[in-house]
Amino acid sequence: MRGYFVYYLKILWAIFVVHETAANAMRISRNDAYKKLLSLRSLPFEDCAGSSSLYHVNYLNIESCTKVPCSMARDSTVKVTVLFDDNGNGVSFLKHEVRWVFTYVKTEAAISPDPCDGDHNCILNVNDSKSYWANIYVNPTLPVMKGSMLWEAKDEKNQNLICFEVPVVITT
Repeated sequence: MRGYFVYYLKILWAIFVVHETAANAMRISRNDAYKKLLSLRSLPFEDCAGSSSLYHVNYLNIESCTKVPCSMARDSTVKVTVLFDDNGNGVSFLKHEVRWVFTYVKTEAAISPDPCDGDHNCILNVNDSKSYWANIYVNPTLPVMKGSMLWEAKDEKNQNLICFEVPVVITT
């Protein structure tokens, strides 16, 4: 009788292990599918940091921009929203360094809020990822021409966390 009991316990254990493995695989697959869907809906961008960037950007949205190059009017403020994986590190601070790049000339951009921290409610938890938003001011003295917006986000220690570049065209 004892042999049957051990046999049934082994079967129950095997069922439990298979169930947990399948549940974890479905959870991972659901998360991967969500990230894939976000990347398909994202505005195209170039990861400018490559391996020097600590986190991966999954989604980029620039207010009123549906294709690149993004048209940005001088003397306007544009909201930028980014969804990224922070690898469970609980990012709560981002210092932005954003530049307009025109034919190898880089000009600093004004960002608000900067830094993005707990005081500004600009970093949010979204599923297993983080999201942040910031407003970029399109200076009225920028040249009316094509270029790019180079965006870097760093932590308190000035470590490069996120970097992306998006083609833009400045308009009047």
